[in-house]
Amino acid sequence: MKGIDCMNNAEIERLKYVLTNLVRQGCRIKIPTRGVDGRVVGVGFKPYWTNPIDSKIDRLVFDIIDNYGRIVPFYINYITGYDVLSQDGSRFENAKSISLDIYMYSPNKAGEKDSGAKVQLEIASEPVN
Repeated sequence: MKGIDCMNNAEIERLKYVLTNLVRQGCRIKIPTRGVDGRVVGVGFKPYWTNPIDSKIDRLVFDIIDNYGRIVPFYINYITGYDVLSQDGSRFENAKSISLDIYMYSPNKAGEKDSGAKVQLEIASEPVN
């Protein structure tokens, strides 16, 4: 994949752990560029089990409750990397609030120098009522 650095197995597992942990605790997600804002009730990954040779996440799915109470899935395909923009904990794995840039591979731009796209996620734990 030209122009894109791929993740290794440890980076994939780290991202999956952090997202799963935040969803388990209860969190909200904002994706300003896509108009997404809501409470996350589920997260899924494809493949669920990673191999040592994996370099991307084929699909990441957030199940989000919108303002009308509907569960709406939000898909991010072909994740090849991520950058942590900010976090509130001393470690990424313990953060209650994170901001990430997620990099995606776009097969439509395969021959171009910059063959990817980027989306910013803001995820924060909700206070327990």
